Amino acid sequence: MWDALAGGLAARGLDVAFALDAVAFDAACAPVAPALTLSSILPGARGALVVGSSGRAFFDAFSRSAGARDGAPDPFDRYTRVVVVEAARAALAPLGVAHALRFPFMRAAGDDAGDAPVPFQRLGRAVGLAATSPLGLQIHPAHGAWWAYRALVVVDAELPPTPRLADGCAGCPAPCVDACPAGAVRLVADGGFDIPACHARRRTAEPCHLSCAARLACIRAPERRYSDEQLAFHMRASMPRR
Repeated sequence: MWDALAGGLAARGLDVAFALDAVAFDAACAPVAPALTLSSILPGARGALVVGSSGRAFFDAFSRSAGARDGAPDPFDRYTRVVVVEAARAALAPLGVAHALRFPFMRAAGDDAGDAPVPFQRLGRAVGLAATSPLGLQIHPAHGAWWAYRALVVVDAELPPTPRLADGCAGCPAPCVDACPAGAVRLVADGGFDIPACHARRRTAEPCHLSCAARLACIRAPERRYSDEQLAFHMRASMPRR
């Protein structure tokens, strides 16, 4: 099942995956969403696969899709939903494994899960990722700052446990701190990422509007770096409204 599910997702550019059992999932959610348990998403659930994408492959595939050019809202989220739904069904239906899906973006009518948002970063912490970084992101030991959570696949079967991940910032001299022209990137010990300072700079000055000098300065996994187009797309989508 792992080979079919994780392999099918990776073939579509969703190449980051780690597994949690019900005990680990429930414990991760309890401090912020005590009513959210694995069984509340899928009765009889025994495992959850946290899914992400790294580098350029998933975005490049999205860029070639019809939805990227149809003018409808939230094209990337819509594409993500379609890909995950199709990949999970293709992998699990032949095996008779029931599943349910959750996404980190806003739900749309017809989703097969309840209303409580999934605390994806806490699920990452459950397998070893640091809670945050000077950039305000969870830095992955293999993918650096160039990855993101995309989905959660809950199944009524056990998944092999994921070896604990390392802290992606461990031993780093933090060049991201000095690279930020807004002074928004700070060591966690000094208060961490300053969101208001970042937003103020992004509203008024280039290149912060559609790029991020601090993120580009991260020394972890530079080979996974997003393309300029990809980085601009995500920066534009996250631009704070006035």
